[in-house]
Amino acid sequence: MESKPLVRFVEKKPINVAGYTLIEGFPGMGLVGTIAVKYLSEKIDCREAGYIVSETFVPIIRVHNGLPVHPSRIYVSDKYKIVLLVSEQIVPQVFTDKMSKGITDWVEKKKINRIISLSGIRALPKKEGRQTVYGIASDNASKKMLEKHKVEVIKEGITSGITALMMLEFKDRSLEAFSLLGNVQIAADYKASAALIEKLNEMFGFKIDTAPLKKEAKETEKALLEHLKQLKQASGDVKKFETGTHTPMYT
Repeated sequence: MESKPLVRFVEKKPINVAGYTLIEGFPGMGLVGTIAVKYLSEKIDCREAGYIVSETFVPIIRVHNGLPVHPSRIYVSDKYKIVLLVSEQIVPQVFTDKMSKGITDWVEKKKINRIISLSGIRALPKKEGRQTVYGIASDNASKKMLEKHKVEVIKEGITSGITALMMLEFKDRSLEAFSLLGNVQIAADYKASAALIEKLNEMFGFKIDTAPLKKEAKETEKALLEHLKQLKQASGDVKKFETGTHTPMYT
């Protein structure tokens, strides 16, 4: 009997996104990717088209308006020919390779044209008091696009996490992709997220106002950090249970 895949994409109804661009954001340094893509999903004309289910996910979800919310959601904008993948779920390090392969398989299956990963990079010196956006490309064509839009390409360095492994998958499969990295200063960096959205405004003509994102940053930061704190706590509880170091529920 064939086992179920660790990562499964569920579409509310079959979606045709051939030739579209995927913009993804998973929790990472400064929560930049999650914050930016979630904000995009709220500000551009798009519909929720599906979600990801995976046995790798920590068994905890967010509740909104009295209803459970899938932690990793798919949105589609036919106006901009954009697919958004936003995740509020922390992927355990042992499963990041399987998750990156699962996402890349879906991208190839849907014939998506380009992938943009949004993430953060540890604080680097600011230039003239402005937020610098950094980039990593999967191929020379993507690298030229970054240079065209004045993204500072990282020529040498180290990157990690789910976004790093996805970029490697995209490179190995000759998929056009690049990662935009915000300069992270704090634990949940909304200014870095806003800088990435402003760069996407330039690339795609979104015209998204980032002022509300900056203004409401403190409240959003508090809620998101609490949610991720619960995820980490749940992950720790699961590990204790699996290793037998937990306190028995019954005696």
